[in-house]
Amino acid sequence: MEPDRKHVLVLLLKSPEWTLFHSVVQLSVAMIDEGARLTLFIMDDAVLGLYPRSLREPDSFPLHPILKKGGTILVCQSTSEMRGVTADRLPTGARFETQVQLGRQAAEADLFLPFV
Repeated sequence: MEPDRKHVLVLLLKSPEWTLFHSVVQLSVAMIDEGARLTLFIMDDAVLGLYPRSLREPDSFPLHPILKKGGTILVCQSTSEMRGVTADRLPTGARFETQVQLGRQAAEADLFLPFV
């Protein structure tokens, strides 16, 4: 871990239909641009942001800008699988984690921003 880069952990629960979802994506990209090491933990309906808008364009999913900029996306496995998001549907750069891991990351992050 680079000591001069602040670790920002963002928790997102809202689905892509909410304005808040898109605001979090824009905020996350801006923080990465400012030099933060950003981790986005998604759960509940926010996991729907991993579905592509177009099947012809696999990178058209709403959370792609965060991965493209170098952010990390952690996906709550227990709330994802019940919404049809399985390991084989995760984009490169996203991975399953547990809510226990969310708690650990929240304790260790320099800044924790929950958007629920």
